[in-house]
Amino acid sequence: MKPTRRYALTVFLLLYVLLVHAQKDTAHYHGKIIDMHVHIAVMPGEENTMSGERNHTLANIRTYMAAANVEKAAIITIAQKGNMADTRQRNDSIIALSKKYPSLIPVCSVHPMDGADAFAEMERVHKQGVSIIKLHPNSQGFDVGAPEVASLAKKAGELHLVLLFDSYSPVDNNEIGKLIMLAAMNQDTRFIFAHMGLVNFPQLLTIEALKKYPWYKNNIWCDISAIAPVLGHSPFHDQLVWTIRTIGVDQFLFGSDYPVFNPADAIKSVHGMGFTRAEEQLLFYGNASRLLQQ
Repeated sequence: MKPTRRYALTVFLLLYVLLVHAQKDTAHYHGKIIDMHVHIAVMPGEENTMSGERNHTLANIRTYMAAANVEKAAIITIAQKGNMADTRQRNDSIIALSKKYPSLIPVCSVHPMDGADAFAEMERVHKQGVSIIKLHPNSQGFDVGAPEVASLAKKAGELHLVLLFDSYSPVDNNEIGKLIMLAAMNQDTRFIFAHMGLVNFPQLLTIEALKKYPWYKNNIWCDISAIAPVLGHSPFHDQLVWTIRTIGVDQFLFGSDYPVFNPADAIKSVHGMGFTRAEEQLLFYGNASRLLQQ
């Protein structure tokens, strides 16, 4: 082949590759992101307790946010039963950080078995602008079906608070059903089911049945933290995407679950799931923005 032809062919192939790459790139949403699931270390010694690869100090979180174009990040703490002094200290730390750095959304916590003390703490943090309370049945050691949880859910509705529940239990196969019933019985409370139930995600299709009733207020959101990088490229991929679209993409939120997962990998996993650019915009930004403004 003559040099001029070889050169022309090389240029053509290079332009073709660049064109294909550009088309793929524009097929995805690359705007600002709201990360609805970020763990932060607020007590000395906590920074290396959730991942062997990265710690979750404030400095590392802010560095990740800048690198990944994350406009806001919901920073989470988790309360333990019977230690209200520790609970208040954790919540105050989260609130103080959010006031110093407006890009941080405070996600405070109480323990449902602390009863009236938990209610008082919910009222206290609500007065300081907090709109989300984190509950973790696994690490906090409670049953979602307990009457104390129902009472707390009712109180959250009265205060117009969102309840963020970890929604995967390795020991209670009925937990998704219990969470859905809790939401159905507390229509004035908004719920986020973190991790979308993980391997139990098909059970979320029960939400479709709720939509048949006129009293249902569509008060359940799910975040796709953990489940996107774990199952997004698995043999369950098609079923997972179908489930999200069937329930409604507008009820799902992006979460990185930092530091357990690398945020860049979490974002990439969502890009790889086959959603349209418009759907990705909702997942990464639009849905969370709408929820936080309600």
